[in-house]
Amino acid sequence: MARIFALLLILLPGLAQAVERALIVGNDDYDTLPSLLKAQEDADGYTELLTRRGFEVTTVYNAPMAQMRRQLAGFYETIEPGDTVAFIYSGHGWSDGSLNYLVPTDAEITASAAVAVEMSIPLKNGVNGILDNIAARQAHLTIAVVDACRNNPFGGNLSRAVGVTRGLAPVEPAQGTFLIYSAGAGQAALDRLGDADTQEFSVFTRFFLRNLDETGDLRQATIQTRNQVQQAANIIGADQRPAYYDELSGTSCLFGDCDSARDDGQIKGVIEEWAFVQNSKSRVVLNAFINKWGGEPLYVALAQEILESLPVIQASNDTQTAFVVPERTTAPVPDTSAQETRALNFTRLNIRYWSQNAPNIQAGVSAFYADQITFYGKDWTQEQVMTDKAGFIERWPVRAYDIDEDSTRVSCQGDICSIEAKIVFFAYAQSRAATSRGLAQFSYVIDLSGEPKITSETSSVLERY
Repeated sequence: MARIFALLLILLPGLAQAVERALIVGNDDYDTLPSLLKAQEDADGYTELLTRRGFEVTTVYNAPMAQMRRQLAGFYETIEPGDTVAFIYSGHGWSDGSLNYLVPTDAEITASAAVAVEMSIPLKNGVNGILDNIAARQAHLTIAVVDACRNNPFGGNLSRAVGVTRGLAPVEPAQGTFLIYSAGAGQAALDRLGDADTQEFSVFTRFFLRNLDETGDLRQATIQTRNQVQQAANIIGADQRPAYYDELSGTSCLFGDCDSARDDGQIKGVIEEWAFVQNSKSRVVLNAFINKWGGEPLYVALAQEILESLPVIQASNDTQTAFVVPERTTAPVPDTSAQETRALNFTRLNIRYWSQNAPNIQAGVSAFYADQITFYGKDWTQEQVMTDKAGFIERWPVRAYDIDEDSTRVSCQGDICSIEAKIVFFAYAQSRAATSRGLAQFSYVIDLSGEPKITSETSSVLERY
């Protein structure tokens, strides 16, 4: 089952005559695809909230393709520059790995990806997707919330035949976009917490509706919801942690006064980044947070409390480097060969070195990289790697990386070792008031025949927070 809940809010501030409009679609009852449990109830909840908050709301239930297309076309025509626009969709959805699709109620089971596309409506494809059509109406700021069970609703044959992925594909957010997924990559979004759960809304919606109503602030409501959903899912042994991508340059206040006594940037910074930092065991991450938010004594005190609970920092005995290395709080990887352990420790050392605010780039590249290296698919020299590192550090002066030890895989053939590691990253540029954080997959090849050296490196971002 692939159940999507999508909320798109498009705000263009500063125009006095702006109208607040909403189109809400709730699809539960499908002709041949599996029926859903909470789509109409979620749609009802958002209809009540947005109506009470002054939106002009149109709600459509169990819409087949023709009706969905008519309603969307009519809705696009009503949008004027400056309007606040909400598009809410709750129902089946699927992804081909690059594009995400919403599914009307008359879609049929099929093993053909081409047929599935024809029976679906693209969320965003750069031409005629829902987001594309709303953007064409000169919407300035877009907020999207996607709540999905993240499975293929057309049956297993489609998935096997065309490689349909589990979960919706990431949508690269443009500047001025706030995008929320109710579940992280590879996770299922829950309708309910077991058979005994009689609450009327899905797990994500029940928290998000309440938080948004109480705060009026999209950032604050999203971060509160993320923590609550994760805790609720853990009760039944499930894993659901909403992810979001924030490219807003101004306020995220949707209605009400929000927190008028406090700057919106402070709300974003403290609440959002504390949600990222609070589970970290990295001294670099915690100290970066404290240095950045020294004017927030409560959060600084919480970060310092975590720091005090960590093992005492020890100096590295590696004569090639001149930085302090924090001791890991996790035990060494068990049952590995001496070469694998050596490669893993070298990788940890490399990651920590580049977490420094002002590392010696020449010394670092010389210590960690071979004279010739395949660097993100290119055959480079150390000098080229130094140039790339210098540019990245100039763009992001504050950086912190922390390896997810449980996901790290090491394999060696003789003196050549390959390492796959998921790494939590954090970067901050005060001059641009920019922050980047998320989870990335790093791949290294390390030559241990002499002094350890990285001969190949690449990475890809899995998720942004």
